Amino acid sequence: MTTLLQKERVLPLRVFVGAPNKTPQQTLWVTHSFCNLVQSLTSLIFPDRCVGCDIWGALLCASCYDRLHFLKVPAHLPHLSKQYFTDAYSVLAYESLAHDWIHQYKYHRKLYLAPLFISLLSKANLSWENYDSIVPVPLHWTRQVRRGFNPTYLLTNELGKKLGKPILPYLKKVRRTKPQTKLSQEERLKNVKGTFACNRHQDIKDLSLLLVDDVLTTGATVNECAKVLMKAGAKRVDVLTLARPL
Repeated sequence: MTTLLQKERVLPLRVFVGAPNKTPQQTLWVTHSFCNLVQSLTSLIFPDRCVGCDIWGALLCASCYDRLHFLKVPAHLPHLSKQYFTDAYSVLAYESLAHDWIHQYKYHRKLYLAPLFISLLSKANLSWENYDSIVPVPLHWTRQVRRGFNPTYLLTNELGKKLGKPILPYLKKVRRTKPQTKLSQEERLKNVKGTFACNRHQDIKDLSLLLVDDVLTTGATVNECAKVLMKAGAKRVDVLTLARPL
């Protein structure tokens, strides 16, 4: 038995390695042809092995697919004193396989997981037709250079092409912050305060936007992003992440 994910082939990926506040002409992109070559070589060495159990024949086998805990309702985040986004959706519970995959993707550059994540995000329990554009949560350029890519930008670019939705890189991170994973709930809220700003050359007035990130925990980061978007004139901001803790 196979899942739909078995039939979805690897997408042509491009890795964004420049500063997020630069124009496309000023930004260095790894070309599609190079990424396709890397993926072709990877497919020859690791052809269609399940990322959950290494069984041959699928990117994600039926057994591992059944182990995933899919979430159907938006997150409830009562600790936010003022919530600037309307709803926050996550595809998976941040546990077991999902936790390991996201960690490997973000911190160890396991880019072969990107097609799986894009497929999962595209199946989120929301109405895509309600959104005018998709907005990725940015990294500070220094962290992006250190990692070699922006995990969220990579996913949103390919997700937008898959769904026919424009990507709007409206946000930029204007100062470095401590990693959120090491902070308490209160510290996270303080850590991200005032860290995001808008790219002035883009107009988002009266747009319904979908803000995309990898993991939703306290909601501090996405709420700060949504605050900037709403104050810039957005009509509505919803949030979509791959996973969140239960």
